[in-house]
Formats: sequence, C-alpha cells, structure tokens
Amino acid sequence: MHFVTRSIARFFALILLIGLGVNAASAVETPYVVVDMDSGKVLAARNPHQEWYPASVTKLMNAYVVFKALRAGKLTLASQIIVSRHALDEPPSKMGFKVGTVIDLDNALKMMLVHSANDIAMAIGETVGGSEEGFVAMMNAEAARLGMTNTHFINPNGLPGEGQYTTARDLAVLARALWTEFPERRELYGITAIRSGKRVLKSANSLLERYPGSSGMKTGFICASGFNVVATASRDGHTLAAVVLGASTAKERAELTARLLNQSFGSLALSGSRPSLASFRGASPVEGAINMREDICSKKDRGEHEAETAATPNLPSALQPRVKLMEPVVVSTLGVRNPDGSIKPAAVAEAEDEAAAAAAAAAKLEKKQKGKAAKKKDGEKKTATKPVPKPVKKADEKPVKAKAPAKPKIELGVPFDSTDVAPLPDSALAVTQ
Repeated sequence: MHFVTRSIARFFALILLIGLGVNAASAVETPYVVVDMDSGKVLAARNPHQEWYPASVTKLMNAYVVFKALRAGKLTLASQIIVSRHALDEPPSKMGFKVGTVIDLDNALKMMLVHSANDIAMAIGETVGGSEEGFVAMMNAEAARLGMTNTHFINPNGLPGEGQYTTARDLAVLARALWTEFPERRELYGITAIRSGKRVLKSANSLLERYPGSSGMKTGFICASGFNVVATASRDGHTLAAVVLGASTAKERAELTARLLNQSFGSLALSGSRPSLASFRGASPVEGAINMREDICSKKDRGEHEAETAATPNLPSALQPRVKLMEPVVVSTLGVRNPDGSIKPAAVAEAEDEAAAAAAAAAKLEKKQKGKAAKKKDGEKKTATKPVPKPVKKADEKPVKAKAPAKPKIELGVPFDSTDVAPLPDSALAVTQ
C-alpha cells in the first residue's frame, strides 16, 4: 500500500512539474548511495537510479579496463602511451604535452587519476584500444558485464556529450569492482598531488586531506553534471564507498559525502536487512540525464578547483582542517618520438624546447627594441632644437631591490598549450578482449 501511495504521489508530482514548466533538475534531489565494500550492502541511498552525466568519474572505468589488461598480461606499467593530435586537442584539465610525446603507462595513470588530465585519458584510450571508438566499446562491454544497467559511455574521459550517462548505483558497482578486484592499485586513488617538471598539480578530492580514513577514488565536474565524486574511506576495519552526484559546489560535495560516510559508519552496528548492491536496481525517476548547466554555470565560470566556501551557518562542518599527507608524486615522460621511430629522451627534448623558447623570446625582445629605437630616432629629429633636461635623483630615493627567485608554480587544472608536433608511430598498441 505504501508503494502504491508513493507511486501515485510521484505521478502527480511529475504532472505538476510538467504543468509548471519547472527545470527537471530542481525536481530531483542530489543523488547519492553508500555501500559497504566488504558485504556489498547498501547503507544509504537517495535517487540512486537517476541518470546523470558522469563527468571525469568516467576515468574510473578507463582505469578498470586498463587494470584488466594489465592482469591479463596484455599491458605492463612500462607500456608506452603516445599523445596524438586528437588527444592534445582535448579541453582542460590537461597535461599539454606535444604530439608524439611518449609516457609509460604507470605515469599516464597517475596523470589521469590525480590531475584528471583529459588529454592523457584520451591517449590511454587510443593507445590501448587502437582508437577512441575501440576503447569506448571496451568500456561499455565492461559496464554491461559488471551489471551497470543504466550506464553508457561515449568517450574515455567524461567530457560533455549526448548519450553519456550513469547512476549513483552503477558507479558504486564500479567502485566496488575496482576496490575488490584490484587491491594492488588502491594507492593510486589516494595521491594528493603530482609534480611534472616545475608544475605541481593537485587532486580536486579535498576529502583526502580533510576526512580521516579517506582513501580517495575520483571527482568529476562539468556544467551539465554539477560536482560529482566517488569516495572511499575506512574506519574500524570497515571500508565504505560513497557516490554523490550533482552537488552545487565543491564544498557542498565534500560536506555531503563526509556526512553520509559518518552516518553510514554509525549505522553498521544496527540490525536489520539491507539490499545488496547487485540486486539494487530500478528505473530513472526522470527520463534521461538531468542537465545542471542552468543551475551550475549560468552565473559564473565554475570548475573542479574553485575556492571552497565556508560551511553552512549553524551547521558544524563534517570535515577536518586540511592536513598535508604526502609530498607530490613526481611524474615524467619518456621523451618525444623521432622520425625514425626512436625516442628522444625527455631531458633532451626539454632542453631543445627551452632553447627554442629562449630564442623566440630573444627575437621578440630584439624586434621590440628596434621598434623603440626607431621611435626614439624620430622623436630626436623632432626635438633636436629643444634642450633635454637631465633627470634629477631625489635625495630620499631608495635603490630598487632585486626580486627574489620565483617559487615552483602550483597549477589547479590549468591547461598548457603546445603546437609542436613530433611524428607518431605507424600503429598504436591495441589491446583486444
């Protein structure tokens, strides 16, 4: 009877929604689900079957496909990932390495999962799958096999596009598969920052440094999705995974996730039956993935690394003060592919790039100085008969101090543009299932 009453109420609510012309996003509260990683039991859920844009959480499925290939012996962590023109052209966040750059898979995975680099996710997909389309087919095949019944991928990185959707429940299925099937890869999700040359690139997952017991996983953001996260945390011998989709801000995402984890850890001791994640299925309350763009990005530019605002007044934060857990993990490339197929070492390629940049800067400066000299000459001709007063130094004028050397640059999702092109191999490494 209760189910019938709820069904009737939902029906009339949808009729009212259509009649008033209200944005569908306002009719669906932020979807979430919390699951016990050991038992697979669902501990908390709200709108877990609502279709949603996954954004960069998509990269978890990218990683799952790669991990399976590693275990099957079709890849090793030393396998070479090649940056193509198509990969470099992906929008930020990105690493921005020039076309033809070669990266070993170990470093590529860290760049993709920590910095959420869209270009590297695409390069992994193209190299491992033989093409973007081939890799996406592998992703969808794994989603179907895992029982992610309301999920479909169209690219390897989660950038916007019609036909790409998932649910909180399905992402919990993927999180549990990653956690239980590949325990040797867990430390990848917990890296808080990477260092690439002089750049320090931080993870957008603030829970790592603000929620005790957090072990990571992945955040995601596009205007259409709002702020998403798949987060894991351990306490008293139990590990939980929380999935939150469509939060309005990065701060709200972290706060809600922390509160759900606290509540769910507390409920573990309670008796009563709970549904298993495998059987926890249902239809999307509102058909199709809800587009949050109007609510999220209509007023200002938004992004994964926006500043965290203060906690809601009169509501204590579930997050702890930020604690630095580790130094940035150093990542690097192998170099750039030469026309003959050999690899130019990264140090040599970097030195050549720096020399070229210095030469370009010198040429620009010389051109600027010539322009100034020409203007000065013209000015001298016009004022040849006028006396030029000498500059008078003031008695109290202080000498200008030399600037201190610049500190290493810390970037938060900032793209690095490159138009240099190196030759690609004739064929990429393709992994078939």
